[in-house]
Amino acid sequence: MNVAMPDFDMLVTLHRQDPEALETFRRHLLREAVESAPLEHRPSLERLLERIETARSSAQSPTDAAVIAFRMMRDSMNLLHETWDRAMYEVAGLQTTLLIDRMRR
Repeated sequence: MNVAMPDFDMLVTLHRQDPEALETFRRHLLREAVESAPLEHRPSLERLLERIETARSSAQSPTDAAVIAFRMMRDSMNLLHETWDRAMYEVAGLQTTLLIDRMRR
């Protein structure tokens, strides 16, 4: 990333004095993050960014936007956890099958 991140106090001041400038800065940082990612990851990051922006557009306040973002992250982590559990179950089953097959020989 080419843009240095201002400290927290500067961001708070910007939010209070010019919320639209803070929003522009936020979008710029996100855009830069996507563009600096490896080429093969950009399409999925673009889709993720679009989902986030769509969800944020329904927020009625910055706090509401944060709650929406938190819920999206929580749902994503829950899905990741469920997928991991299923994969581990399948691997355990495969290992069991291989072990039983070896013991039969």
